[in-house]
Amino acid sequence: MLAKDLPAFHRWFLTGAVSSAPGIVLHGFPELKVDLAAAVASHLNEFDDDAAGNWTAFTPGLIQTIAETPTERGLLGLGETCKNCPPASPCGRRKVLAALANRGHAVLDGPLAVEACAPLGNIFRVSLGPAPFGGRSFHLVLSPELFCERSLPAIIGDTYLEWAATLEMADTV
Repeated sequence: MLAKDLPAFHRWFLTGAVSSAPGIVLHGFPELKVDLAAAVASHLNEFDDDAAGNWTAFTPGLIQTIAETPTERGLLGLGETCKNCPPASPCGRRKVLAALANRGHAVLDGPLAVEACAPLGNIFRVSLGPAPFGGRSFHLVLSPELFCERSLPAIIGDTYLEWAATLEMADTV
């Protein structure tokens, strides 16, 4: 974990209260040369006008640091950890991932993020390759070998924007 990642978390946190925008969780990374979560966040920061540049990708190292640091957990409203569950354990990291996803404008990746976000309703779920749980509740399932790697962030980001627009329209009807 690089110290430079923590200021990114602080900038994201200080952008304001809980966002109405859902978080995004990515699953099933094939061998990619690009950090897909960061590329999706970058794409959304460019094209999601409502987000004002507040999309952030959370690396596993940053999740670990937030989980291990009481003041960082406190920013997310996470109190003391269970005595049987150390902060850096999978249980502790799941709590951090769920809190980040609930706050919105967060791009999370990996199986632990999928697990942490499973009970949450306001999450856009993407799988590259076969989706866990038989694909239930995944909004987008892609076969990455059929796409140019450079196009994946735009496909995911643009599909998210279309999905989010349908949610907004449903709220106004």
